[in-house]
Amino acid sequence: MKMITRLIGSLFLALMLIFIVMDGAKILSSNELAFSPLGQVWFQIDRAIGSLTLNTLQAVVQRYVHPFIWDPIIVTVLGAPAWLFCAVLGVLFLYLGRTRTRERYKHIDEL
Repeated sequence: MKMITRLIGSLFLALMLIFIVMDGAKILSSNELAFSPLGQVWFQIDRAIGSLTLNTLQAVVQRYVHPFIWDPIIVTVLGAPAWLFCAVLGVLFLYLGRTRTRERYKHIDEL
């Protein structure tokens, strides 16, 4: 289980690097600071695949959970840079997959 969470965390960090390079190329070509928001990247992937997961998620959250959750919370997350979202998820998964040390305190003889 730990290996799977580490793999997922590493994949998210690799995606973060890809998004940073893409945003860096966009910044260098346009000479202005502009990052790709997560919602735009998700919409482009949805359009390329031909699925409607973003629209389905919006309908499900607004209808069955609560409209308040969609508008201020999820819209804010979708407006964040894609690399930041991937970095947070990558660090979270790597933290969850870490190996914990059994021995917290060392004895005086081991120092």
